[in-house]
Amino acid sequence: MLFANDLMRVTWQCVHFSLPDQEEDGLTSRLKSSGFQVFESDGSDLETKEHLFTAIAKAMIFPEYFGGNWDALHECLRDMEWLPAKGYVLFFRNAEQFWRRVPLVAGTFVEIWLSSAEEWSCEGVPFHLVFLW
Repeated sequence: MLFANDLMRVTWQCVHFSLPDQEEDGLTSRLKSSGFQVFESDGSDLETKEHLFTAIAKAMIFPEYFGGNWDALHECLRDMEWLPAKGYVLFFRNAEQFWRRVPLVAGTFVEIWLSSAEEWSCEGVPFHLVFLW
């Protein structure tokens, strides 16, 4: 089961795998009412790293200067100054399809997310990625 309290903590356990029907009722609204930025992306049509960059940039409302590469993704995830919040959560729906199509891209994405979450943890800011299977 995926609970809001788990996503409101600063923790090394910041990448989660869950089924959509295992979310706490009102999870998104509870996070938002607590001052979190909540984003959603869909992995069902992602077949390349470029597709991932476009999807994440759109979901997380990246600035126009986003360069569309791994370094730029890492930079934007570590910054988020354009959307200040008490914490950040990205729900990545249909993740199984994404992981099956481009597992190396998915793995690199997780590595970058973990690095960004480590930097956010130094500031006491929760930064979570939830893959919904």
